[in-house]
Amino acid sequence: MKSKKVFTKITTGSLLIALLSSAVMTGCGGDEKGAEPTNPTPTDTAIKLPFEKPVKFRVWEPLPSTALAVMKNYAESELNKELQKRLNVTLEFIHPTEGSAKEQFNLMIASGDIPDFIVGTFGDYPGGREKAFEDGILVDIKKEIPKYAPDLAKIYEAYPDLLMDVETEDGKQFYFPFLKGHESIYTYFGGYLRKDWLTELGLPVPETIDELYTVLKAFKEKKGATAPFTGSVGNIKGTYFTGAWGINQDHFIENGKVVYGAIDPRFKEYAKTMVKWYKEGILDPELATNNSKTIDAKITGNQAGATVGNTGSGLGKYLPLMSKKDPKFDLVAMPYLVLNKGDFNPFMAKDGPTTGGGAWNVTSTAKKNLKEALAFLNYGYTKEGSMLYNFGIEGVSYKMENGYPKYTELVTNNPNGQPIATMGQVYARAFKDGPFVQDRRYFEQYMALPQQQESLKTWTKYAKQVTKANKSYRGTLTPDEVSQTTTKQNEINTYKDEMFLKWLMGKEDVDATWDKYVEQIKKLGIEDINKVRQGAYDRYIKKFPQALNPQSFNISDIFDK
Repeated sequence: MKSKKVFTKITTGSLLIALLSSAVMTGCGGDEKGAEPTNPTPTDTAIKLPFEKPVKFRVWEPLPSTALAVMKNYAESELNKELQKRLNVTLEFIHPTEGSAKEQFNLMIASGDIPDFIVGTFGDYPGGREKAFEDGILVDIKKEIPKYAPDLAKIYEAYPDLLMDVETEDGKQFYFPFLKGHESIYTYFGGYLRKDWLTELGLPVPETIDELYTVLKAFKEKKGATAPFTGSVGNIKGTYFTGAWGINQDHFIENGKVVYGAIDPRFKEYAKTMVKWYKEGILDPELATNNSKTIDAKITGNQAGATVGNTGSGLGKYLPLMSKKDPKFDLVAMPYLVLNKGDFNPFMAKDGPTTGGGAWNVTSTAKKNLKEALAFLNYGYTKEGSMLYNFGIEGVSYKMENGYPKYTELVTNNPNGQPIATMGQVYARAFKDGPFVQDRRYFEQYMALPQQQESLKTWTKYAKQVTKANKSYRGTLTPDEVSQTTTKQNEINTYKDEMFLKWLMGKEDVDATWDKYVEQIKKLGIEDINKVRQGAYDRYIKKFPQALNPQSFNISDIFDK
């Protein structure tokens, strides 16, 4: 769609669009037998599949670095070819280059050349999805889903709590969600470090901030690590670290009240700790400039001994890569960090049954073939579509063994040496995200290494306590509220990030500048923002009181009913 009229409300300066993060790794159960690629009957959807005439859709979606080794575009994937064969549909993918997705997305929106589907959260779009709807970018598909996406509608009917995440306060729906079929696959991210180094040095796996300090110092002094902990500035500002102090750096809920973590006194103590670590050389001196390639090089080159990441694309990547190069190389997961043993980090990375990152948002461009667009997206929530999206092509990427879909060695032990995280994306979407129900049986095989299986136990040890603590912020600002807060919040974020870097690099002293820092953030309007966000949170809880007591449920069970 190329239309200037629809975008007259948007100025270039306001296009602070979300980079629409991609979700990753997790899984969930379903079929008892293989799903042969048959022609779905009209009862599967109001639009008969395969389509009588070829249908083409354009999709904007970031391409993960794990896939780049085998394809430059998702259109090249065997999954995409199979979809074309089964459904008579062609998908044209638009992939931003790594590191410039936000800029390219903004340019795409500003140009008016909008694809049919945009994958991601829309979280940083001023006003979010509702503003994008007002601006003519997204369409409300709620009334159309029961007729043209009956399988997704059936899931919503069976698990109405999903609507807390997929529906706006006034009842609009803009996307097809990425659903996690089983609670066992809600967590897949955390810290890990060199187990062989720990063993050699006689050190236990660290659980607290102080214990990790001791370990990293030993890595530097006794193993010659030049970047004992590697990653990015974002990694050390993430909740794996800040959560040890019971906060995050953004908005969260404490005793029913909205708190802005970056000016909480606990954030000051956290910042002072990171500054000390950086000054002593136990944090990577290149945190501000690292990318995935430099991090990989440091971990596999014995320059780094610890980092944070996904168990699939992290542990699952480094362990196989290093098995022949250095047989002693081993990794072990660290628990989510705390200050005192016996405490728990309330911000453990824990998804629910839905994750916004993998959502396929339906744009106004798709209106010309809206029925077909919804019918295509619905396919991922059918039994057959679920098997394809999770496991790929039967007889090629998986085989059924005693009712269990088992990946073939083409995926798990690729003859060209490609890791499972890469080959999985050639044949399926389970190794990334998308409009379907992720199957835990994918996850069981993806996390096949003992170190991966142990990492999940380590990271989720306090999962129930984290769920009960329920500190994550929930609530959607209205477009008017967004207009009141966006500029202020952007200015606050910029100032906050600049100050943190100055502290980290030793250009400013945390103690000497803290009061001025807090005062400046207040001057920029954080208290007004907190009031607005408190109102949005209160509205959300009024509509969805069950959010105060979040539940887990296994969506994949629906395929057995």
